[in-house]
Amino acid sequence: MRADALRISFERLWVWIALLLPAFLALLVPMPAVDLAYQVRAGDEILAARALPAVDTWTFTVAGTPWVDQQWLAQVGLFCGHAVGGWELLAVVRAALVVALVGLMLATALARGAVPRTAAILALAGFAIAVPALALRPQLIGLVLFAALVWLVAIRERHPRALLVSPLLVLLWANVHGSFVLGPAILGYAWLSDVAAGRASRRSLAVLVVATLVTLVNPYGPGAWTYAANIGTNPAIANEVSEWQRTSPVAVPGVVFYPSVVVVAALMIRRRARFRWPDWLLLAGMAVLGAWAVRGVAWWAFVFVFLAAAALAREPGAERQSSPVARRRSLANGFIAVVLGLLVLVALPWWRPTDPLTGRTGLLSYAPSGLAAAVARLPAGSRVVAPQTWGSFLEWAAPDALQFIDSRFELFPAEVWNDDETLRGDDPARAQVLDRWRVDALVVPAGAEPPTSGWRLASSDIDGALYVRQP
Repeated sequence: MRADALRISFERLWVWIALLLPAFLALLVPMPAVDLAYQVRAGDEILAARALPAVDTWTFTVAGTPWVDQQWLAQVGLFCGHAVGGWELLAVVRAALVVALVGLMLATALARGAVPRTAAILALAGFAIAVPALALRPQLIGLVLFAALVWLVAIRERHPRALLVSPLLVLLWANVHGSFVLGPAILGYAWLSDVAAGRASRRSLAVLVVATLVTLVNPYGPGAWTYAANIGTNPAIANEVSEWQRTSPVAVPGVVFYPSVVVVAALMIRRRARFRWPDWLLLAGMAVLGAWAVRGVAWWAFVFVFLAAAALAREPGAERQSSPVARRRSLANGFIAVVLGLLVLVALPWWRPTDPLTGRTGLLSYAPSGLAAAVARLPAGSRVVAPQTWGSFLEWAAPDALQFIDSRFELFPAEVWNDDETLRGDDPARAQVLDRWRVDALVVPAGAEPPTSGWRLASSDIDGALYVRQP
């Protein structure tokens, strides 16, 4: 490689940092199996049966309960990725999706008038806001689709026909994740913005109408909207799942979220001539969504970039180029970019030691491979109690066993959640719950209280122990 090829500007370096740093971090951090492993199993069963699951067959607590598997298309995709390249390929897929959404934030900021360095910094800030939600699961695909829609909205004035792609993205989204309801929302903002600015609004209105109608093109029709609404308002989910609880200003997501809302509002007030009432409506709506639930913070990240970039853009008619220092090409800048690229290569999963169930050591979290192998050796149909965060991985690794509870929170009534809480304790009430549900095996995490008499230790390792009921 010629030395001149490595000479890049400081501005270009910022762009490389904005893309390579998230890729490195995405490869470095383990993938939680909590919302991933069961998705892979579901995709396998969908393709094997050539039909969507109608009722639950994986647990003994809600067996036969109707299951609205709205995420079916994402599950098929995840299974195909796993079938081709195992968990290693899925780790690379996650990194690629993360780079895609950060790249779309970068492109959005540029389209809104930010210079490259400012756009890169905003994209990295958006990444920092969204990072708690970037586990590999159907929602990550939804985040990329939302980022793409925000970008299309940002470029619609210069490329009006590009917005016509939006209904196709929403159609895909409606079969991937319940967050598809945000698709018509951002397109509704685009239409209102055109109306408020006095621009031609027929195209944006038509796109909004079509995009809303195509959300019904899914196996459940309007039921997909009902599913999404029930997930967001289910009290059991709000009580049991931390990311569905209110965003606390002293917790990690809130520490980043609330200041970013204040900063954007301040920037918009400072440059208020650039913003109209739909922009303030967008700010308020996404801020409320982020405050209402931790899970809503990730969606704010893209609107943060969208609004902040417009506020930080140069005045119309002003020179948009960066300073001569930022444009000066330097070998040192190229060296830094190469080092970041090498770090991404080093972080690829194939260099790690192998593991029979997780593919590579440290690739998955919430994946007790030794205990899962022990559960898989139990007789078919065994009733197993395990921590909810392990249920997804055990369902994938030991499909012949029946689990007490898993990550499909919407399926389980309050009574099951109450029993699950009792099973975490060590008082006599736990034994009563185990007897009432006729549990055959109990997976106990390391450090937790083992069961009392009537149970035999079948296997143990660093993650915990498996106990089976004595005859």
